[in-house]
Amino acid sequence: AVISKDKSFTTAFKEGADIHTRTAAEVWEIDEDKVTKDQRRAAKAINFGIMYGMGARSLSRSTGLSFAEAKDFIKKYFEIHSAVREYLDETKDLAHEQGYVETLFGRRRYFPEINSGVPMLVSSAERMAINMPLQGTQADIVKKAMIEVHTWLEESGLPARVLLQVHDELVLECDMGALDEVAKGLRERMEGIASYDVPLVVDVEVGMNWGEMKGWKE
Repeated sequence: AVISKDKSFTTAFKEGADIHTRTAAEVWEIDEDKVTKDQRRAAKAINFGIMYGMGARSLSRSTGLSFAEAKDFIKKYFEIHSAVREYLDETKDLAHEQGYVETLFGRRRYFPEINSGVPMLVSSAERMAINMPLQGTQADIVKKAMIEVHTWLEESGLPARVLLQVHDELVLECDMGALDEVAKGLRERMEGIASYDVPLVVDVEVGMNWGEMKGWKE
């Protein structure tokens, strides 16, 4: 939503909507409370897969839609989210032109194969170039959050520490007596690490082990 500046996605995130349910409702032109699990699954597949170059055949295989249904779904998706289509095309063109793309923080990744003339290498480089600003920006945000949280814990003297990062998650351990303070401070720092039109929403879970994790609320 931030990178493509798609108005529909931006509105959905600001409203706290389930993005996959909203997408399914838009494409099938039904109310959100009428969206089935299968319809939501198809919307989720395309929301995530489109940035990897997912086409109708792949969508059909992963969702059970017929090829014709998957093709029609993607067509309607891009009619609604034209800004996403523009992002895909513009990013691919930019990668060909300058040989690299950047995250929102300015970190670059170069793609020397994109102008190699070898179709398989070119296609692979194009897919990676389209995806890199998205996955790369997410990785940048998490790394900045790790630094921010680590510094805060060191300076505050709270009995807690960062254990590891897993994709877009940070895993901490802390004394039970400091649980609420650490959970609140963690969420505030992660949500405030970057300022965009779309809010960064962080969920915090706590537990004595992985099997007992439950959502934390202030």
